[in-house]
Amino acid sequence: MPKVMILDHILSDVIKLERILKPAGYEVCSLTGPYGILAKFDFEKPDILLFNPDMPNADTDALLSTLVQSNDLQQMIIILICSGDAVAIEQYCREMKLHGYFMTENGFDGILPYLAQFYGE
Repeated sequence: MPKVMILDHILSDVIKLERILKPAGYEVCSLTGPYGILAKFDFEKPDILLFNPDMPNADTDALLSTLVQSNDLQQMIIILICSGDAVAIEQYCREMKLHGYFMTENGFDGILPYLAQFYGE
């Protein structure tokens, strides 16, 4: 099963995601602040990143550009977990060359089938 890194400052969302992903067989690691992000990626080598782009004190554009351009992380699936204007979020994902986004307004119940589309499970 793939390793998922959750990068989100909302601890309750991190806990909810862990409670869904771990029983489904995903290996999960998380970070709730922007400090040491690149070192954490280097250490954990996740297959999937679930990232809240509204994380305070994080330069979202610079971080995502770095991850997308990294030779070591080119195979990583990057998914934004967010709420708001889906059209604007979709456009942002295209501009940043991300794999997609998951809208959190209704919780995380649909996250497993959403992730399965990237791994054919």
